[in-house]
Amino acid sequence: MFRIPTILDADELLDKAFGRAKKITTGTPKTRAVGKLMAVKKTLDTTLDKYVRAFPSFDSLHPFYRELIDITIGMDKLKKSLGAVDWARKKVNTISNKAIKKAKRAEDAIQVLKETYGRISSVLYQINDHLVFLENARRTLRKTPSIDMETPTVILAGYPNVGKSSLLKLLSSAEPVIASYPFTTKGLVLGHVEIDERYEKRKIQFIEAPGLLDRPHEKRNDIERQGITALRYLPDLVVFIVDASLHCGYTLESQLNLLEEIRDEFDVEVIAVENKADITGGATDFLKVSCTTGHGVAQLKREIMEKLELL
Repeated sequence: MFRIPTILDADELLDKAFGRAKKITTGTPKTRAVGKLMAVKKTLDTTLDKYVRAFPSFDSLHPFYRELIDITIGMDKLKKSLGAVDWARKKVNTISNKAIKKAKRAEDAIQVLKETYGRISSVLYQINDHLVFLENARRTLRKTPSIDMETPTVILAGYPNVGKSSLLKLLSSAEPVIASYPFTTKGLVLGHVEIDERYEKRKIQFIEAPGLLDRPHEKRNDIERQGITALRYLPDLVVFIVDASLHCGYTLESQLNLLEEIRDEFDVEVIAVENKADITGGATDFLKVSCTTGHGVAQLKREIMEKLELL
């Protein structure tokens, strides 16, 4: 969703700008110095401006994405770093413009060039931490799923290790990481399925939310908070998965408490599903499924379609 170019650090930016200036080899010392200064100015102005413009306009973002960015990156830190980069761009332009005028009048234009290179380098090193932060932010944003707010959306929720990833793989096109330790899912995982509805192709989004624990919101970690944000803004339907075998490492009571919290807090219909029914034989009144044998998955798919009024 977010197409942001690789953010170079200060050394890489200087190498890029000075490297382009180095290619200017013809003319008098004065014209070469002026040409090099103009090349450095243009390179840094264009590159730094591109960085700032590439990040999304936060005011126009859907509230889901604003909240998700605040959780995973930090909105205030992001704005501060973008502001620092734009400050550096303007500062480099000011330094370069003054140096170009001075070089045109100076007897030793090469000395002006060297001094200006030093001043420009100092400015970029001042914002190097911000450049590094923005590159890390870019990498995080690349992992953000591109969610269509107009497409019917089903969220799979529940405690860690109850089988959300396995069920997502059976229900959609997603290829989630599946492992036997808590919080395998570090963020939101998106999958799709296409269905034929009255001779038209319709798409359904399935989103696996990271595992949640039954505890106050202020005690939840950033991984859990991503799941809460998804539940707040995205679902047309929630499939809540319970592991009554307790192989997940959590009590059934805790899981049911979380189910009730979701039902109470979010205005969305919930289908409760008992996974690993091949082990328990069925310990609740919920729809029984087994991601290992596939039992009950077809019935769950039908119920999802009915709830979304797609059948």
